Amino acid sequence: MSRLTQRRLETLKTLADATGRRRAVTISTRQPGLARGPFTASVLGFKPDAGRWLVAALLHDLGSVRVLDLALISAASPTSSRTRPSPPAFDAAAFSGGAYLGWGAAEHRVFSLRAEPGDQAWLQALLPDGQPGEDLRGNALVKLSAAHEELVLSLALSLGTPVAVDSDPPMPAPRATPKDDPASVRCLRLAQWLLTQDEPASRARIYAAFPDEYRGNAAAKEKKFGRDKALLRDLGFALETVELGGREDATGYVLEPRSTILPAVEFTPDEAALLWLAGTGALRLSDHPLRDELENALRKLAVGVKGMPPRAAATEELSAVTDVDETEQRRHFELLIKGWKTRKTLTIGYWRAATGEVVQRQVDVYGWALRRGEWILVGHCHLRQAVRIFYLSRCRKLKKNGVRAQDPDYQIPADFDIRRWSRQQVWDYDVHAPLPASVRFRGSLARVAKQLLPDAKLSTEPSGARIARLEVRNLRGLVRQALAWGLEAELVEPAEGRAMAREILERVVGTAPGVAP
Repeated sequence: MSRLTQRRLETLKTLADATGRRRAVTISTRQPGLARGPFTASVLGFKPDAGRWLVAALLHDLGSVRVLDLALISAASPTSSRTRPSPPAFDAAAFSGGAYLGWGAAEHRVFSLRAEPGDQAWLQALLPDGQPGEDLRGNALVKLSAAHEELVLSLALSLGTPVAVDSDPPMPAPRATPKDDPASVRCLRLAQWLLTQDEPASRARIYAAFPDEYRGNAAAKEKKFGRDKALLRDLGFALETVELGGREDATGYVLEPRSTILPAVEFTPDEAALLWLAGTGALRLSDHPLRDELENALRKLAVGVKGMPPRAAATEELSAVTDVDETEQRRHFELLIKGWKTRKTLTIGYWRAATGEVVQRQVDVYGWALRRGEWILVGHCHLRQAVRIFYLSRCRKLKKNGVRAQDPDYQIPADFDIRRWSRQQVWDYDVHAPLPASVRFRGSLARVAKQLLPDAKLSTEPSGARIARLEVRNLRGLVRQALAWGLEAELVEPAEGRAMAREILERVVGTAPGVAP
């Protein structure tokens, strides 16, 4: 990254200074797809990227976040208005520091960027992960803990700011990228990269990010990228296209993590029988801490694998779902849609996993959706007198109310949003009153913390780890998920959640209470 011209540096200082003082700015820009301005915006973050500085701004008139190229900003000035809060989906720390922080995945070093008198405030606003400090002579510094030395040095060069490396540990040598990756590995790397982007990525940006993969003329690149898009979707990734509007490359690509599902796993009858044998053996341990999850997995195995040995398919403790028929499920789905369209109450014979019995429920269906690969219906349960969620796969009987067939039985509330239920996580289930909780993510999980806990508020520690804070209504659900994420995730609070995690681990490894597993 070359040194910024004096005019662009002054523009960057103006924007950073206004950000530090929490003031909105007026901006004029030559960026394609936007009015030239001036327009009012709140600056949310800054990012050095591929030889340029990018500015994330919330445009007040549009109510949306746009990423602006500093080189295309023709004028900027502060206003007397206060900045507006960033949208929940925008991750300022990931946008500003994602390039050089490394999120704990590599050895961190401490860099000291020397600030001229009066410059420390705007420099710290530009680098929100930096900490104010002083050298031995009392000169102002901004200290930055980062993993990628070359990027820190590059951004310091662009600002004309002296920089010193304070830490001793050597930087690890970067691993060479294999030139002949199998297609599936290449696509997984592409998917990982897309999930870390702050805006839809154009083909030009994708080609630039993977120069060893997309080589040759435009036709060759397009042909290979076309195959990769198809393979990504075959792998279960929800790859969506977005119109960028006014740009030279008018189409962008983004991965929707909440709509992504894993592809079907195929087992031979022998493999399925072996898994069944191991799983049913574990179920015989009555105090198994993950019994419900294991039982659910075995039920799916019984339904989804053809050619299972008769003895396995008729196993007594799991026989409740072996009679589920795909044709019957399709018929149930058609009845569900008809009942919803005509607003008629449905009577459901619903199988309860906890007891294995089929109970009758009357439900006013408000909507349905596909959640994590399984169809759900959501509506008002007459028994509970509240909105509840039901799994279509557990419906044994569906019957539409035939009385006064032309008259609707109910109306859908105006504020009902099926996305609240289709995107609901296990820790959002209404089990208890809301509790504050926090999870620490390190290493590779720190990069995708926003995707793992999309509604959480994130902060970054000096080590590069990220703390996600959120409210939960099912603490045990969050505890189990944190354990499933592995060693790079740690439940920090509440204390009862940590005790719950310890109890589960002790039961899994068979240790006595109070003994470290």
